[in-house]
Amino acid sequence: MTNQPRITPVSDGPLMVTGVPNLRDGAGNMIDAGEKAALCRCGHSSKKPFCDGSHKAAGFSSTSDRSRIRNTPIKYDGNVEGTDVTVHYTPVLCSHAAECVKASRAIFDPSRKPWVIPENGKIADLLAAISNCPSGALRLEVSKTDPQHMVNGDIDVMVERNGPYRVKNVALGADFNGAGASQAKYVLCRCGLSNNKPFCDGSHLDEGWEDDSQ
Repeated sequence: MTNQPRITPVSDGPLMVTGVPNLRDGAGNMIDAGEKAALCRCGHSSKKPFCDGSHKAAGFSSTSDRSRIRNTPIKYDGNVEGTDVTVHYTPVLCSHAAECVKASRAIFDPSRKPWVIPENGKIADLLAAISNCPSGALRLEVSKTDPQHMVNGDIDVMVERNGPYRVKNVALGADFNGAGASQAKYVLCRCGLSNNKPFCDGSHLDEGWEDDSQ
């Protein structure tokens, strides 16, 4: 690859992706995107994940209504294996992929209040859950150290089925919005409905958007 991996949102248009070595679908299958590709973010393309120009007919706007987002982080304190920990959660960054729940439902359970109880698991469980979070909505603070997102070094763009683009270690040509947002891992809206564009805010689930939507 001659280009540095980068994603550049086009105003009222697609996401231009250059130099990304790994573009794959939710099953892990590689998608040939070449050195440069335009990825749909309006939700209407018939060639998803690629743009087919449908954003023009759909009147897609990349402008966000950020007055409606929950951008205040929430903290969940606990003592785990004799160590003080705090889980930091920023709602607007969450794509509701539930990877944290899959990693440890004992700790993360959206059906209860509070939905995060750190002491219901071990440090290893917390580390796994924070690492699995694709959006950077979750961070872990251990013994008063700076909160960490837990990101490996992979360069990757994954097209989540009926959901957003999950991105790791690719530079983004846009301002990051969201308290504690990670520039190393984040999720980008693919349905066109997010109030925090270019980032996903979980609107695809609220609106029942799917890959077959036109």
